Amino acid sequence: MFVRTSSERHRSGGVPARALATVAVVLGTVVAVGPLTAYAGGKVISFSGHYSGTTSLLINNGVVTISSVHGTGSGTIVGASTVTGSGGASASAQCDPFEGTGAITGKQAKIDLTVLKSSSQGCSSGESGPVTVKISGTAKATGGTGKAAGASGMLKFTGSVNLKGTSGSQMGTFTATLTGKLSVKG
Repeated sequence: MFVRTSSERHRSGGVPARALATVAVVLGTVVAVGPLTAYAGGKVISFSGHYSGTTSLLINNGVVTISSVHGTGSGTIVGASTVTGSGGASASAQCDPFEGTGAITGKQAKIDLTVLKSSSQGCSSGESGPVTVKISGTAKATGGTGKAAGASGMLKFTGSVNLKGTSGSQMGTFTATLTGKLSVKG
């Protein structure tokens, strides 16, 4: 694993590509990490799906700002749906933590998510483009509508982001697979 010192990152404008995994806020494998208790009159549902799309971001001196994530796919409970989100990270090593917010939205339901920085990371395949960033971590379901009304639970995710470069404005592509459980009302 190659790790640059802070002075090396400063001279080269940082190595933020590995931190671009913030895109994961709306991606990845979703698996409950603890027992879920259904709401009174509610239920625990299994969720699975697959998404792919694009992300726009700015990489500047080790700071990554994900301005938009947009993808399409299909998932249990939401049906044909889109994923959207935004977030950010700071690059300091080959693998770095990230955070952000997003949603999975279909005709039948919407699930709101927050990626937890304390348990999520993006790992870059290199120091310069093109690079692949492998993403993994935990997202918290913070609510929902329709069939996912009141969605809650701690969820795990995995996925990847492909980028042409590691600095400046970048447009990348992503893919992600989702599986897990959510507690929802009614």
